[in-house]
Amino acid sequence: MLPFIIAMNEILLPEYNDQFLDQFDQEKQWLDSIETRVNELLDSDPGLLFSHLYRLDVEEHILLAILKHTSAEDLPKAISAEIWKRQKARAISRRNHPQNLILDSDY
Repeated sequence: MLPFIIAMNEILLPEYNDQFLDQFDQEKQWLDSIETRVNELLDSDPGLLFSHLYRLDVEEHILLAILKHTSAEDLPKAISAEIWKRQKARAISRRNHPQNLILDSDY
C-alpha cells in the first residue's frame, strides 16, 4: 500500500519522504490517485479543491493558465500534474534544506 497524506479525511497526496521521490515506477499510481480526488472535488466541491490548491502552494498564475487553456475533460489531469509537480518540488526542497528542531524551552 502506498503512503498518503490525509487531507480533509480523504486520500489526496503521497507523504513526503525520500521514498516518495525515488518511486518513479509508481508515479502513474500517484497521479491516478490525485486525479481521482481532483475529479471528485471538481464535481462535488470545487471550492474545497481550490482551498487545497492554495494550501499546497500551487501558483495562481499556473492554475489560471491551466483553467484558460485546458479543455474540461482534461482539467483533472492537468491540475493533478501540477499538484504532483509542486509536491515533488516541496519534497526535494525539504530534503535539501532540512529544518532543525527548536530546542529552546521558552519557544
